[in-house]
Amino acid sequence: MGDFSELQMVLQLVGEDIRAYLSTTYPWLPITVVAGFSLANSIRVLAYVPQILKASRDENGATAISFVTWGLFLLSHITTVAYALVQLADVVMALIFLGNALACLTILVIVAAKRRRHSQANSRANG
Repeated sequence: MGDFSELQMVLQLVGEDIRAYLSTTYPWLPITVVAGFSLANSIRVLAYVPQILKASRDENGATAISFVTWGLFLLSHITTVAYALVQLADVVMALIFLGNALACLTILVIVAAKRRRHSQANSRANG
């Protein structure tokens, strides 16, 4: 296994063998996994609402919200959208993760605005 393409091919074959075994042994499993994945990740979009509300109501520059963490969440969701479209041709999965990406972006925009306003207010008060 001299290069990445050989490793990728081996891993893909192993994955296909695992999928074949599981779907043959447990015929109900594939649809259950798809349903659970779709449901959990669709509902997850709603889980962002409390964080968005908390950030938008914050008066101290939203310092308790990690910009790096939410930025990485955003990057993860964007790459999952790309993976879903390019590798899987799965538009539903792409749309689900696009919703998650937009929620993360909303939080980042609110935090950036809150920090900017807070910094400007402190500058005026101290200078």
